[in-house]
Amino acid sequence: MSQNSRESVWAVSKSNIPFYRDGISQGKEEGTKWVQVDGMCDYLSVSISGTVWSIMHDKIYVRSGVTPNNEQGSSWNRVEHQFSVAKLEAGGNCLWVYARDNLMYVRTGMGYHSSNPNRIGTGWKSIQTPTSPTGVTDIALTAQDDLFVLTDDGKLFKRDGCTQNCPEGVNWAKVALPKTGGSGFLGLGSAPQVVQIGGGQEYLWATTDSHEVWRAPCAGIITERAWERIPGQKMIYVCPSMCDKEITWGINNREQMYIRTSPQVGRYEWLRQGTISFKVVSVGVMLNYVLPSEQPRQKTIQRMLSNPAIEPDQENDLKVTDLPFEMEQSDTMSEDLLNALVIPILTREDVLRRYNYDFNTEESVLKAS
Repeated sequence: MSQNSRESVWAVSKSNIPFYRDGISQGKEEGTKWVQVDGMCDYLSVSISGTVWSIMHDKIYVRSGVTPNNEQGSSWNRVEHQFSVAKLEAGGNCLWVYARDNLMYVRTGMGYHSSNPNRIGTGWKSIQTPTSPTGVTDIALTAQDDLFVLTDDGKLFKRDGCTQNCPEGVNWAKVALPKTGGSGFLGLGSAPQVVQIGGGQEYLWATTDSHEVWRAPCAGIITERAWERIPGQKMIYVCPSMCDKEITWGINNREQMYIRTSPQVGRYEWLRQGTISFKVVSVGVMLNYVLPSEQPRQKTIQRMLSNPAIEPDQENDLKVTDLPFEMEQSDTMSEDLLNALVIPILTREDVLRRYNYDFNTEESVLKAS
């Protein structure tokens, strides 16, 4: 896991209550406890930027105020759309939705790592499902924004050509599914069928109607031989990590939450996490920076060209002369760093050397003059 990021794990209980996993850090990937969040939702998905999207009564909401220091955020905000939502999945630079009109919709105007970061997007673009009029059972996005769709007739497809400039992609390509067994017990009945998929950093994961767990590498062409069965717990829902290929969260057939990781003894295990009954889990990434638009403006430092002195008009309004940059939302920084920037005025090199602060990061609260 990168030093600048960590997992952001959210889940929905059997009674439609959202939770986030508190205490996640390097060496403590399972976290410490589940914390209930206000509101209710049917489903949710966490993006690579830590943005939390949810569905409630067929409508889309996004959680505002989510930061590394306030992981539960502050409120649910409605996202405008004209369709009834059945499924959604968030990735790195995109959000995909399957609607009840049997169309796929991709959110346009999104870009977390562009020159104009926008986590929420601006509009929608529709495309046909891969086997229309057949419906969609599940959708999954990988860390590379590869979209996979599982259809109601048991087929798996990948959307080719998806880029930031062309988020809707160009065509559907069929993907091989795992060979999950024969024709049933003593040749009677049907073989287990894939019913749920989850995308991560390196693997596409899947569960079957007999609660088997499988995975295959996301990159390149997925063949039947590429799939491997994962031993251990019987799972109805799995969601791999977007930032650590060795970690996967899952819900077993008794609605109990587990994390699969490699402990110090060197073997993989499914470890139970809490006693709440869950139906959905989503694993995104919490980046250790904050976008300016997502913090309250409690303290503002304004450029003053005439007066060289610091003139604090009031407690939450500081004024500084001739700063080598324009700074907004100084409350997102530590008091030590804030004081160093104000008294005395340091050069960019001083701040970078003393506090390891990157002035060139696009999402930084500092704007180079």
